[in-house]
Amino acid sequence: MSRVLAIGDQHEHVSHKHAIDFCVDTYNKYNCDKVVCIGDVVDHHAVSFHAQNPNCPAAKDEYDLTKIKVAQWHDTFPNAIVCVGNHDARIERLSESVNIPTNYLKSYNEVWETPTWRWVFDTIIDKVYYFHGVGSSGKTPALNKANSMGMSVVMGHIHSVGGCHYAAGPKKRWFGLDCGCLIDREAWQFAYGKHMPKKPILGCGVVLDGDGFFIPMPTEKYK
Repeated sequence: MSRVLAIGDQHEHVSHKHAIDFCVDTYNKYNCDKVVCIGDVVDHHAVSFHAQNPNCPAAKDEYDLTKIKVAQWHDTFPNAIVCVGNHDARIERLSESVNIPTNYLKSYNEVWETPTWRWVFDTIIDKVYYFHGVGSSGKTPALNKANSMGMSVVMGHIHSVGGCHYAAGPKKRWFGLDCGCLIDREAWQFAYGKHMPKKPILGCGVVLDGDGFFIPMPTEKYK
């Protein structure tokens, strides 16, 4: 069975400064052989449907900065599977809002120059379901999704949740693994959460021979 590193929301160009180092260390420590980016690889703050923070870069500058960071991830994990997150898809959603068909849009690989990444909505590896997590919520969102599907689920999307929880029926068990995120919470893009009591949980997930584990970013090493 596979040994999968599941990388939670990076929101480039504003990931934590040690996010890649942490993921490389985790990949090597657990002898992983597959990588799934769970979605929201990019932030797309400048084209958000919500109000933009005036301290953030404009759309062209944001794209240039983000492309540099995405290239670093692509160089580090060139064979990753990438689940499309709601932030990744903001250009598509914006185009739909003004009646522009997808024929006019470039693919994710073309936009970000990631020729060896496989961008998908979801994927299944060894009977474990991976997707970004849009539409899931609650204290244990991944487990809630797993219970509804009757199979193990790995997801991100909810920055303030990290962990792995199990449930079982008469003949099998499954888990829900929430990957947390890898953002720099001090970035202006996340100023909306400054006074929220719940803060982002930095970390990633690993699925080792069919079992899920949440790996928190070590606060002393990666502060």
